[in-house]
Amino acid sequence: MSEEKTPAEVLSELMNVPFPNVAYLESMKRVFTVQKAMLDSFHANLEQLFERRREGAEAALTMLEEMRGPNDHEKRAEAWQRWVSGAMARIMDDVQTQFDLMSKITAELAKNGEVKLPAGMKQRPMNGRSDHVAAKKPAARPRAVDDRDNA
Repeated sequence: MSEEKTPAEVLSELMNVPFPNVAYLESMKRVFTVQKAMLDSFHANLEQLFERRREGAEAALTMLEEMRGPNDHEKRAEAWQRWVSGAMARIMDDVQTQFDLMSKITAELAKNGEVKLPAGMKQRPMNGRSDHVAAKKPAARPRAVDDRDNA
C-alpha cells in the first residue's frame, strides 16, 4: 500500500512550514501585484481586440454588399481597398496594443529590479544552503589544426 498523502494532509503540512525571509515575502508581493496589473491589462486589451474583430466583420459585410451591386469594377476595387485598409489598421492597432502592454510590464519589472535586504540579514542562496559554490567553466581546449582549415 502506498503512502500517498491526501490534499488535506499536504495543505496541513504546508501550514506549518515557516515562510522564508522578509525580502522573499516582499518580492513575492511584488510579483503578485505585477501579475494582477498584467491580468487587468490583458482583460482590457482583449475587450479592445474583440471590438476590432466585430468592426472587421461589419466592414467585411459592408464590402460584400458594395461588391454585390452594379458590375462596376472601379467601385468594387474601391470597396475592397477600403476593407483592406481598415483590416490593416485594425491589425496595426492590435500590434500597438500588445507592444504598449509589454513595454508597460517590462518598465514595471525594471523599475526596481533588486530587493533590498533588511539591515542585519545576511544574504544566502534561495535554497538556504550556505555552502553554495558557483560552478566553474571548463577550460577551453586548443583547436586541432587539420588540412580543412588551410583549404
